[in-house]
Amino acid sequence: GYDDVPPTVADPEASKPEDWDDDEDGDWEPPMIDNPEYKGAWEQKTIDNPAYKGAWAAPEIPNP
Repeated sequence: GYDDVPPTVADPEASKPEDWDDDEDGDWEPPMIDNPEYKGAWEQKTIDNPAYKGAWAAPEIPNP
C-alpha cells in the first residue's frame, strides 16, 4: 500500500569501491537517494460540507 513506500532507497547505480575492505571498513552500504515513487506523507482529502452550521452546542432550556 501507500504506507509501504519508503522516502529513500539505495542508489542502484552505486557500486562497492575497489579498495573497500569489509574487515577494516565494515559492511558496505550503498548511499541512499530520494525515492521517485514517494509522494510525501499520506493525508486524507477533505471536501466542503455545505450543510455545516458550525460546532454543535447543547441548547439551554429552562429547568422545570
